[in-house]
Amino acid sequence: MGRFLPEPPYTRTVSPRRAIAPPTAALTDDLLVYEGMVAAFQVAEAAVKKALASFGITPAQFGVLRRVDDGEELSLTELAHRLGCSNANVTRLIENMVRAHLLERGTHPSDRRVSPVRLTPQGLQLKEQAAQAYSRAVARVVNQLGDEERSVFLALRSRFE
Repeated sequence: MGRFLPEPPYTRTVSPRRAIAPPTAALTDDLLVYEGMVAAFQVAEAAVKKALASFGITPAQFGVLRRVDDGEELSLTELAHRLGCSNANVTRLIENMVRAHLLERGTHPSDRRVSPVRLTPQGLQLKEQAAQAYSRAVARVVNQLGDEERSVFLALRSRFE
């Protein structure tokens, strides 16, 4: 059985009138695949988090630094799109990075509601330094995989993009 599945019997009572049915074999396989995906992500994330901690940034903050090119100005909407999250999630992240002098806000020439962000010199320097540690951490995780496993992850990445 998978680590997260309860021991048999699977049926448990939720209310006096309704019980949760035991998972089917297919559902159990699906859960095991999902748990494997989550476990792989958690191992990689822990390695990246540890590598970036010495720079005083989180993986989310490094994600922002990676997606803003030197000299480029991005709206929060564009940045959220590049990060694959909502504007609301990006707003707090950006505010913290502005306070840390990694990003600075600009002004939009025709829309006062839009304040694009760009890397500061400090943000660019940190991006370059942290990128090396990030790459080493990712390599340590990925190098544990065999060629076939790497191919599977690459195929999954293509499938889910």
